Amino acid sequence: MIVLVIVLAVVAVVAIAFILFGRSRFAKSLAATTAERDAATARAVEAEAARDSASAAADEARTAAEAAATTAAAAETARAEAEARAAEAAGRNGVDPQVLWVLEQARSERTWRQSVAVGEGSYLDGVDDPLLAALQVELDAAREDVGAIVELEAELPAAVTPAGSVLVLRAAQELLARAMKIAEETTLRVTVDGDDVVVTVVATDEAGEPVAIEPLTIPESADIAPAEGGVRILRAVGSPG
Repeated sequence: MIVLVIVLAVVAVVAIAFILFGRSRFAKSLAATTAERDAATARAVEAEAARDSASAAADEARTAAEAAATTAAAAETARAEAEARAAEAAGRNGVDPQVLWVLEQARSERTWRQSVAVGEGSYLDGVDDPLLAALQVELDAAREDVGAIVELEAELPAAVTPAGSVLVLRAAQELLARAMKIAEETTLRVTVDGDDVVVTVVATDEAGEPVAIEPLTIPESADIAPAEGGVRILRAVGSPG
């Protein structure tokens, strides 16, 4: 009987040992499976991140390529426009703008002597900017001739080209002539916008109300274009010096 008990006890111990061993192996297997699953998940996350990064890089490359294409197209357009202007200039009659500007200054000199300072010296005496001085002559002459209230607002660089100077002065003369007929007060404005010079007039009647000035009739040109209240002299500002 005692032997049987002992045998049963041994069997029980062995059974328990097998059970514990089996549980240990199951736990290890489960842990290994969980680790593999976690590693696979991590690899999937990394792959997704890499795919997103590659997609973003492709989008940036595409955007850069489109920007480069736009820049190249703009450069080509600018080159074509420059060539067109050069061809147009080559087809002109070869009149020297410097000669025209000298003649315009002579005309301003005559206006100065006849209408502003009879018998006195040259309007160019001591001036640094002949164009600004010539514009002032036109205003002074208008005041003397018709008693008009005329003001000049001008900011000009020294680098206005001879051709630009001629066009600025002639446009100012014509705009002032139109304003003098109908306005009580007139302001001539000459400003620089990039390499263009904009010439406009602002006119008011006796009540201080704005007066519309008849626009200048000018053909389509590479040198001058209509602007609100006046005209725009294209590429009138050259390089200093």
